[in-house]
Amino acid sequence: MWTKIHNTFWCSVHVFLSLGPMWFTFYLALAPYANDYLYCWLSLMAPQDTGIGFGDPVAPQNWYLGLCMILVSAILKANWFGAWLQIFMTTRFCDRHWKPPKNPSSKRIMQADRATWEHALPGGRLVYIEGRRPRRCPFGCQFDLSDRVYHCQASGQCFPVYDHYCDYLRSAVYLRTMKPYCFVLVFLPLDALYSFSVSLAALCDPYTRWTAPFVASMLATSVAFFFVLMMNSPDGLQRLVWRNSVGPEVSGVRWTLAFKYQERDGTHLRLHNFEKNPWDLGPKENFRQVFGQHWWMWPFFWWTSERVSRYGNYVDRDLPFADFVTEEFTDQIMSRLTSVTIDPPAPSSIHGEGPNRRQSARSDAERRSQQQSDNAATNHVGAFARHQRGGRRHTEGHSSSHDRGI
Repeated sequence: MWTKIHNTFWCSVHVFLSLGPMWFTFYLALAPYANDYLYCWLSLMAPQDTGIGFGDPVAPQNWYLGLCMILVSAILKANWFGAWLQIFMTTRFCDRHWKPPKNPSSKRIMQADRATWEHALPGGRLVYIEGRRPRRCPFGCQFDLSDRVYHCQASGQCFPVYDHYCDYLRSAVYLRTMKPYCFVLVFLPLDALYSFSVSLAALCDPYTRWTAPFVASMLATSVAFFFVLMMNSPDGLQRLVWRNSVGPEVSGVRWTLAFKYQERDGTHLRLHNFEKNPWDLGPKENFRQVFGQHWWMWPFFWWTSERVSRYGNYVDRDLPFADFVTEEFTDQIMSRLTSVTIDPPAPSSIHGEGPNRRQSARSDAERRSQQQSDNAATNHVGAFARHQRGGRRHTEGHSSSHDRGI
């Protein structure tokens, strides 16, 4: 019997939580009516006649107080409701059939599946296939996965930098919705606390003639605040903003990256495991990755960051990597370029056993050709390393033209 009661209780809780959008809409309609209209407008800004012909004159301080309270309420609600609407529209319509960018073969550093090690040669070497990525969706999506793309089972598709599916908002949290999701987590509880305080002040006002709307507003506010507590945790927000880590990556397993390089017999991949998050750029830069490169972009939830517009279009990468990834890539490629077998010096011709002139000229030409090839590859690696280290500082010209809106 207790098992049945327990199951019934949790089933009811699940149904209650599954109606999150309905409760948010109910709160959004009831709280402004009770607080902004009945209290701020009718009580403070335009008090009604008492019914016996002696209407009280409007005090200027009350009028300005009511106006300020309405403006604060409007700003708070516009930030979280507008962000929620953007999340819903982006997930349901704009990115309904999202696919990775069509330039997978141009990346020198790519994320790889952990199971790729089972098919690798000694030393983590793989044969590179032009136009293919070392990642596939385990749920049957018919395309190779670019970096940090994970499958959302609730939506039945893959998203870039996917974190989780929020049942309360009925939307996925990923690259394009991460900033507005943070706005919902911040401004919805602030608005709930503010509405609760205004309703409580209205109930304590002896001149308030209505009590039921404010009581209902306080109940709706409590429900909204409860939903915020259920879907938000300080650790989750810190993980997204300060550590640049998403849900599928919080498993304690090492990250696997594939380095693409050229050899005499063709292009190859070399696998490497990292103990640290290769996309962790430090708290300050991680914050900018979510909210934008410049401070004037931070207060607007619709003004997306650079990594949203440039995902998959960076040179030799899908997203900016940490410096230790670039250093490891450079070290491995340089070690391969410098481990070249040098021909032994020709024996002295005094004994009459030296090579003839044609063989000597051919050997010299081969050595010069190999040296030129090594120098060109070394210069390319050096240029790539400099670009990786400065990749997060050359974006001044791209922010104004690419970072706005959906």
